[in-house]
Amino acid sequence: VAFGVQLQHTLLDIHALLDYVEILHPLLTSPPLKPMHANPTWMGCFMRNTEICEGLYFVGVPVWLVHNEEFIPLTMNIIHPVWLTFPDSIVRVMYLERGVSKPFPSIFHSPGGLLCHYHTS
Repeated sequence: VAFGVQLQHTLLDIHALLDYVEILHPLLTSPPLKPMHANPTWMGCFMRNTEICEGLYFVGVPVWLVHNEEFIPLTMNIIHPVWLTFPDSIVRVMYLERGVSKPFPSIFHSPGGLLCHYHTS
């Protein structure tokens, strides 16, 4: 099973690299004048930088801008704004007990230094 998973991971990496070399790199070096249709087979990316977001949008990469509304340029077309929600039941329940932080137990108890790295890696 592990070999199959590693093979699939490697093949997906190769596929992504080929898509970048054959499709994206030429478009990024000479961008089109108007936005291209998004490729539905690509997962896309989340961005905080509006310039990079706009560049990727123009070459057909599905992109989500994660930004405060007041910092978005007026020239940018926002199709569907989404408010961020945080999953309380997933993250906080694992790390908080009655509102008190409970970190994972330490796996090395000794003075810091090089040995700490050997025991935790």
